[in-house]
Amino acid sequence: MGSLIRRAIAVVTGTFALVLVSSTAALAGSDVYAAPERLPKGKPGTVITTEPIAAPAGARAWRVLYKSTAVDGSEVAVSGVIVAPEGRAPKRGRPVVAWAHGTTGIADACAPSKRDDIASALPFVDELVASGYVVAATDYEGLGTPGVHPYLVGASEGAGVLDAARAARALRGAGAGRDVVVWGHSQGGHAALFAGEMAGEYAPELTLEGVIAGAPATEIARTIPLAAQFPRAAGFYALAAKGLLAAYPDDVDEASLFTPEALEAAKVADDACVVDVIQQLSTFPGSLAPGDISEDEVIVDLFEQSSAGDRPAGAPVLVVQGTTDMIVNKGSTDRFVEKVCALGDVVDYVTYEGAGHVDVVATAKPDILAWISARFTGDAARSTCPTSSS
Repeated sequence: MGSLIRRAIAVVTGTFALVLVSSTAALAGSDVYAAPERLPKGKPGTVITTEPIAAPAGARAWRVLYKSTAVDGSEVAVSGVIVAPEGRAPKRGRPVVAWAHGTTGIADACAPSKRDDIASALPFVDELVASGYVVAATDYEGLGTPGVHPYLVGASEGAGVLDAARAARALRGAGAGRDVVVWGHSQGGHAALFAGEMAGEYAPELTLEGVIAGAPATEIARTIPLAAQFPRAAGFYALAAKGLLAAYPDDVDEASLFTPEALEAAKVADDACVVDVIQQLSTFPGSLAPGDISEDEVIVDLFEQSSAGDRPAGAPVLVVQGTTDMIVNKGSTDRFVEKVCALGDVVDYVTYEGAGHVDVVATAKPDILAWISARFTGDAARSTCPTSSS
């Protein structure tokens, strides 16, 4: 596993630059991120503030602030973007595709919605809008808004994704209905899986038709402790450790996750986005952690709580994975799929020979779009899980 991480991180700067150069450029200045001291009354998904933004041809788009739920159950304001086709919506409302983005960082500047052209930059947005769907894209808790983003904390991410779909339904002009497909990549694949697992209890008024997880982060309790030990993976560890501190301040403290020197170095994550975080921490000597945190039962248990696959998926699942992905390696995804198949989930696992972590999204595009369409038209979902002979 260690050699896989070392090879992965050797290319991580170039890989994530493809994703993030534009997501941290041309940041928008907007009051939409200024959450009121007291949030308005209403359920999660209640829209707090909206701001019209530039949209793709044939669409309308808004930057939004909406209510969601933190890990401790408290109310939080979360930002995001909603894109909807122009014209009159059908009587039942338009289907919603809830997009969950990959790692950008934990600083406010790293919120994807701050990109001026974000509505046109969302994956497959032109095709989704042309198909009559609304796209709801969360920033996640703490990205752009007050507080620290609980990076890779499943309960927070899942709530943010589902509440973005709820906000789309509440937004006048979007015409969004109840039917939802959630999809995400990398960190977003992790978020999508948690949204699926949570949907039945957390957002029962939504009809979750399917979940798409592209190269999802799944074995959190296994991979994050390893990342602390390798300089070129240290940035991911710093983000995850700070995310854990933000979500569970009564259960963990800085001294259990960082050496004093590492804590000082990791301050880069408070203001910089992921590429800069990885680059700056890649020269840190030694491990960021004060010891082998895989032996700390409290920390491991909290990471385990954010490892998907211990509950039913909530809907049919499409998992897409590149065979040469060195950020989320195929072996990890193989084990996750085996785990959820054993739960009885309907899982279509598709691998793409020669595809890496980023390019798997473009490679899988036709399959993803066809799968979304099939879910909204009511076609039966294929499962590649092995059938029992008993």
